[in-house]
Amino acid sequence: MGAGTRNGDAVVVDNTTMAKERRARFVRGTRNRVLSMIVLLVVWQLVSMVMKSSVLPSPIDVVVQLGKNLGEGNTYYQLYITIVRVLLGMALGVTSGIIAGIIMGLSRLGEELLDVWVLSLFTVPAIVYAMLCLLWFGLNDWAAIIAVGVGVLPAIAINMWQGTKAIDRDLIHMARSFRFSRRSIVLRVVLPQLIPYILAAFRYGLGLSWKIVTVVELLGLSSGVGYTLNYWFGNFSMVQVMAWTLLFTITLLIIEYGILKPVEAYLTRWRPVSQAQGGV
Repeated sequence: MGAGTRNGDAVVVDNTTMAKERRARFVRGTRNRVLSMIVLLVVWQLVSMVMKSSVLPSPIDVVVQLGKNLGEGNTYYQLYITIVRVLLGMALGVTSGIIAGIIMGLSRLGEELLDVWVLSLFTVPAIVYAMLCLLWFGLNDWAAIIAVGVGVLPAIAINMWQGTKAIDRDLIHMARSFRFSRRSIVLRVVLPQLIPYILAAFRYGLGLSWKIVTVVELLGLSSGVGYTLNYWFGNFSMVQVMAWTLLFTITLLIIEYGILKPVEAYLTRWRPVSQAQGGV
């Protein structure tokens, strides 16, 4: 009984220590990020003081303009349209990329059949996908969605391809020795090891998707953040261009730290908090 109690206490102490380390890392990371943003704003302000406002407006002017934009309903509509296009394109590209990458990583035949296609798609610039989709599908949402899907797919596939090759093969051999089905091996052995790669691929794909959608909207659509940026660029309003760029950036940061970070922390909660991680 005594030994059992001591073991239980040890587990509780260990969990408490890990929780404290996570909180300390969170506080330290938040502090460092805030400091870096303050430095950026100070530099921005100093540079804007020696340049014309038509070239580089001050951060105060940009924030004031952003506040005015947030008071207009059209701002939320344009942002909503872009987010919908990004999410639908991401659903297409990330799903296809993850499947292709896993197949290439697990199967020699799959790698030989798909690697040329994936690498070829990866070399094509995003603006080419935007132009082709606008020509093929017209000036509509499908052009943006498919451009995102095709543009994101190769980057996701390459990341998952390399991630699959890095998994512990001994666990797969062990699962086969216990007569696991192919489906069980994929779901219970392969996917848990691929979670960090999937999250990294999703994060990379999200940033790339926003860029592609913006280019499509700028080139041929009549709504969205890209269209609005092009409109204010045509009117030579640098403060509006910077305000919409700031809104664009804030939206991505909210998605990153409000959604992706908590999901990543939950899915990888089993990973130990090492001293090396704590020092980073």
